[in-house]
Amino acid sequence: MGLPKRLLTPVLLTTLLMTGPSLAGPETLPEEQQAFWERFQDLCGKAFAGEISDVTPYYEDGVVDRELRMQVMECEEDRIHAPFHVDDNHSRNWILTIVDGTIRLKHDHRYEDGTEEDISQYGGDAPTPGLPTRQIFPADEHTAEILPKRADNFWFFDFVDEDTLQYGVHWPKYGHSIRVEFDLSETIPAPPRPWGYENDSPDR
Repeated sequence: MGLPKRLLTPVLLTTLLMTGPSLAGPETLPEEQQAFWERFQDLCGKAFAGEISDVTPYYEDGVVDRELRMQVMECEEDRIHAPFHVDDNHSRNWILTIVDGTIRLKHDHRYEDGTEEDISQYGGDAPTPGLPTRQIFPADEHTAEILPKRADNFWFFDFVDEDTLQYGVHWPKYGHSIRVEFDLSETIPAPPRPWGYENDSPDR
């Protein structure tokens, strides 16, 4: 609910412009995270092939000998949407946003009809500042609620070099992990749009 115009004195208006969340500019990141964010945004509109560089037996069935593709599909000033495709399964989306002075990673999972899966929106916020090339995302409270056994999970994105981006997840309690490596030196044709995002984006 907004304040009546008569209450917006010059002093109060100046204060709102400086501190009000709806009037302030986009949040700023630490220098290291800003460099990471810009590097990710440089990939916008491009798609890349991936391969498994490391995996423990727990994850093998779902990823070994599969076609893995990533597309940095949509980029906004404070949001990056990167679908991750496994063969003809287009349910997985990585959503990176700038929130509370850091970068947040969420995994948005959709059924083929576009509705959200029961296990979705897990992830977490990167501890600041991290590295310009690597950000780690420990599991947040929502993740612990829907996946109690994975409360110690963490995910990461790592620009290993100019031509290599790695995404991975590690589950310390049980020693399960997976790392996918994307070749940034060569783009591939864009995969189909992910389920639920064929036209307009679902409600965020």
